Amino acid sequence: MSTSATPEPVIRQIVEAMRALAGPHPGFRPVHAKGLVCSGAFRASADASRVSRAPHFTGQSVATTVRFANSNGNPDVHDGVPNVRSIAVKFQLSDGKSADILANSVEGFIARTPEELLEFLRAQLPASASGRPDPDAVPRFLAAHPAGRAFVERLMKKPVPASYAQATYHAEHAFRFTAADGTSRFGRYRFVPQAGEAFLSPDEAGKRSPSFLREELEGRLRTGPVAFQLLLQVAEAGDATDDVTALWPEARRVIELGRLEVTGISPTSADDEQRLIFDPSNRTDGIDLSADPILLARSAAYAISYDRRRKGE
Repeated sequence: MSTSATPEPVIRQIVEAMRALAGPHPGFRPVHAKGLVCSGAFRASADASRVSRAPHFTGQSVATTVRFANSNGNPDVHDGVPNVRSIAVKFQLSDGKSADILANSVEGFIARTPEELLEFLRAQLPASASGRPDPDAVPRFLAAHPAGRAFVERLMKKPVPASYAQATYHAEHAFRFTAADGTSRFGRYRFVPQAGEAFLSPDEAGKRSPSFLREELEGRLRTGPVAFQLLLQVAEAGDATDDVTALWPEARRVIELGRLEVTGISPTSADDEQRLIFDPSNRTDGIDLSADPILLARSAAYAISYDRRRKGE
């Protein structure tokens, strides 16, 4: 199993920079603070087992825990604020273990390495001399990092989903998938909504209830499950598998791995949020990590963040 080559102090500084940007919200995540936990089930397609020998891809129904969230670090943020939305899915495996998939409403990521991410976060922090952020710091970062600028441009095209159930969610990282016959390939997950995509302008979204995404999902679930196709975009020779900012051409082969159904909001969602960790490095046999430095650093960052959250900090 690969481990992070990023120095521990850098990872800790990333978490602290995120906490500083979020402001004091004891007991909450420094990013993706506002969310809700749901129950659901996943059933793999016939093609899934030919991609990976992972137990949740063999075809039986697998219970899942699903968390939708806003990427903002403020747990009271208005749902109409333009930003990334996310889905995190924990597959409950028969051996008592689990496997996770995390994905965002915007494809790719803002930075290629943890060091670049720290640079981006610090560009948003107040300068010591003025006590205010330097208005030119983020533009300077984006000018020097074209892939990060492209990520922001993609976000601005779809700033606010009309529903958690009507966004396509892209997993940032590539993984190596190995089937029972030993064949392997790299791929990236994506969740595609059965209901289709729908987005709001910031003006329209700002006029809705501060928690309209939760309220909309509650109403939608009263009429039946919310469904997503789980797809895998398969890499070809030459496609970067260790660079979270590098998108693969849309012409790449896509394989249907199965169907996720979200069936209800957990009655203990608030407590679930405090105890649950969703980590893309949490996977099972038949799925291996790539050499992506952001991916390899995430477990350590989550451990630091969870420790602070558990202590009510």
